Amino acid sequence: MQPNLIDQLEVFLTVAETGSFSAAAKQLGRAVSAVSYAIANLEAQLQIELFDRSGYRPELTEAGRAVLADAEIIFRRVDRLMARAEALKTQGDVELTIAVDIEFDTAALARAASRFHETMPHAGLRFYSGNPERILTDVTEKRVQIGIIGLYAGLQAKKFDGREIAAWPKRIVAAPSHPLARLNAPFPLIALDDYRQIVLADRKQEARDFDYKVHTTDVWIVDSKDMLLALLREGLGWTFAIEHLVTDDLAAGRLKVLECSGVTNPPLQRFAAFWAVKAPPGPTALHFLDCLTEMGHRVEELRYRPGPAPQRAK
Repeated sequence: MQPNLIDQLEVFLTVAETGSFSAAAKQLGRAVSAVSYAIANLEAQLQIELFDRSGYRPELTEAGRAVLADAEIIFRRVDRLMARAEALKTQGDVELTIAVDIEFDTAALARAASRFHETMPHAGLRFYSGNPERILTDVTEKRVQIGIIGLYAGLQAKKFDGREIAAWPKRIVAAPSHPLARLNAPFPLIALDDYRQIVLADRKQEARDFDYKVHTTDVWIVDSKDMLLALLREGLGWTFAIEHLVTDDLAAGRLKVLECSGVTNPPLQRFAAFWAVKAPPGPTALHFLDCLTEMGHRVEELRYRPGPAPQRAK
């Protein structure tokens, strides 16, 4: 392998990302001529043209786009290698900082913390709760080591690694006084459009990125579980809710699962733990994630064990 290949690929990636040789030179702290020389050498070594230089700005050729995909994979692996070596030197974490999606089941989190404490009593845990966009930023900027978010948020493969830790059903719910609840019969999916939807999100744009899209133009956005439940109890709208958020209200009769013929099987909200590629979890963090995955599944088994079929109101 050519000894300068990694350096040349770094220059190539920077040119592709910034859109010009001069911008890449500025970002890398090199002369433009040095950037051009590195690209020329890489093209000579690969025997393909990476950029079309006929226009005002260099444009990736078809071959260049193919090489770009490979280069991104290579640097992702290099980042993992360097991070793993650093983790081996530090021998794991003394304190874990974890940012948790406000929709995640706190019962599962508490059980995982208890199991973790049994085996690693000297390790500290620090939890923060927030919305997905904020958590993504906190992990990117290394304010927290691990983020836990719903997979609807979308993780950029170049920046993050992760694993799924739980998947819980979502229900359509409203107060018993809500017109859809008073039907006492299945209704078509389009009927949801006629009534206000309440969405748990940080802002309206984030709400429209959910798996179950916003159904109506009459949408209220809330950023806390307590506010969501308070509005629902007052009969001010309906929502798609992860079942653990409304279990107590359903049991007490304050809320009711709506029977929608367009949703024959409850959709699942999947949650993932993720981290920056350059800062992978050490042995301590991985053990906590194992505990969390185990408890997440156990909560699911206990809470969602099938029971007798509900009786249809006459």
